[in-house]
Amino acid sequence: MTFLNAQQRLARRRGAKDSTLNTATATRYKETLNEAHRAILRKPGRESLRYGVITFASVASQKLYALPEQGIARINRITETTNDRRMVYQTPDWLDAMAPDPTTGTPWAWIPRGLSSVHTQPSDASEIFVDSTSASDTNTAYIEGFITGGYYRTASVSMTGTTAITLSSTITNFIHITKFYLSAAAVGIVTLHEDATGGTELSRIAIGDVAPKFTTFQLYNTPAAVVTYTADVLRSIPEMANDTDEFLLPVDFEDLVVDMAELRELRKSDDPNRWQMLQSQVKEGDAALQTFLVGHPDWRPTWTPRLHEYSALGAWFPAGT
Repeated sequence: MTFLNAQQRLARRRGAKDSTLNTATATRYKETLNEAHRAILRKPGRESLRYGVITFASVASQKLYALPEQGIARINRITETTNDRRMVYQTPDWLDAMAPDPTTGTPWAWIPRGLSSVHTQPSDASEIFVDSTSASDTNTAYIEGFITGGYYRTASVSMTGTTAITLSSTITNFIHITKFYLSAAAVGIVTLHEDATGGTELSRIAIGDVAPKFTTFQLYNTPAAVVTYTADVLRSIPEMANDTDEFLLPVDFEDLVVDMAELRELRKSDDPNRWQMLQSQVKEGDAALQTFLVGHPDWRPTWTPRLHEYSALGAWFPAGT
């Protein structure tokens, strides 16, 4: 079921024309369907519908890393096959207590460092530049952050498309960027650079966005070499916008989104009898989806040891030894 199909189905249920929706009504239906979709997917036990995998490479002597928060709600675990390791999750408090000055070596742990508007901070006191992959990006870019001495400053500039331009020629000593955003949605990919065009990229705004957000984390020990890591992530719930977008649900349960959206619409129209009837239907569908996800037929917990297990240790080590 596409996003447009869901809007049309909701319109028919509400007694509206499904071909020519009023603009305000269409906007409300889209918001309601997105709210219902998000409410269904964020419930505990629904995480398997949002699993994803992303890879990144370490850099020698670099301890901090970042993944774009758009599309990634949480990092579940990190592994790497070069040294056959699953990284251990640790907290910033643990790092501060056990290893405030990390040594260089083979990483075995990862530590979350929160959300940030940049994936890399300036390597030294720097002038900051911005450019785009599209000549149509002529809106205003803004940054905020600290300069040498710990003073908080802001800077802005009207972009010149693909030509890099400084955020402020009078501020050449930014040492920490806290915010980066645009006055209008990006037409191309907008990048923030240290020192000049071609300098170290600090942040990136995707097409259609007005601000970036990155999930940052630290590897411990600090990597001594380039290694490819695999991050198992929980994807963020996508916002439906295009008519051809589809729900992140099994096909047999897509109608649950429409049911829940209609339930939300009934609250506005104050129809308690129909609301009560539809609520029972939503609860039944929600329970069926939960069972479908957590009660996989190949997952059969048992109190007794399982028989017919296979050993991975070779012919001289039978199963169960």
